[in-house]
Amino acid sequence: MGKAAHREKENRYTSIIVVPDETKDPITLKFRSYILYLLIGTGIGIAVLIIFGAATYWKVASVALDYSRLEEENFKLRKGLEQIDKIRETVGKVQQYEKKLRSSMEGYVSIDKIKEGDTTQFKGLEFGGLNIQTRKTLFTNIPSILPVEGFIARGFETSAVLNDPHTAIDIAASVGTPIKAPADGIILFSGWTNEAGYMLIIDHGYGFLSIYKHNERNLVTRLERVVKGQVIALLGNTGEISSGPHLHFEIWRDGEPVDPAIYVGYGKKQ
Repeated sequence: MGKAAHREKENRYTSIIVVPDETKDPITLKFRSYILYLLIGTGIGIAVLIIFGAATYWKVASVALDYSRLEEENFKLRKGLEQIDKIRETVGKVQQYEKKLRSSMEGYVSIDKIKEGDTTQFKGLEFGGLNIQTRKTLFTNIPSILPVEGFIARGFETSAVLNDPHTAIDIAASVGTPIKAPADGIILFSGWTNEAGYMLIIDHGYGFLSIYKHNERNLVTRLERVVKGQVIALLGNTGEISSGPHLHFEIWRDGEPVDPAIYVGYGKKQ
């Protein structure tokens, strides 16, 4: 019984023999067995915590990434909405210019209308006060030629809300390239804006307006009458939002932007 108790007592310890090299005696490390089990259990627990922590980290990182993407999309959406607000503001200004034009031309302009079915056509305009006699037609008043010779750097884009709507075509060419009126009309605005640089707005009648931005120089003045093919400005790179020499060309019909390609086509010049 004494030997069994002694053997059981010895089993409570675990010995580890360390052999340093051939010249030194082995070193025996002796410690209680439960300490070894404790160390193994602790190691396993730490490993489990590391694996769990890594999994949790990746989950949190994924959520953070999704949040960052949503923030970016929200930012782009806000920018798109701001751009839409600017477009609405521009339309309001254009409408104000048109009202001022009509008011200032009262007594000088008479408009005859002939109703045919559900459509209304303009028979003609008489500019007695300006000493101009002319007869306007749909052919000369609706924009139908590309205003400048160059290549299309960017087209008409309004469907991509997150990528900033582009209610125009950008025509790239050298600075100083002549810009021609795509149709007859009256100059509503000729001046400078910080974003667009030198800018022109033409009222062509029949609900049509055309806009020209980033000009190097305007060659016509407000309320001046222009004819189709007349040089009205020189292409430039003016304004804060211009990134290179080009003409930003817009056409509006009944207060809404339309794709200029529908009317002037690409490569349709005079």
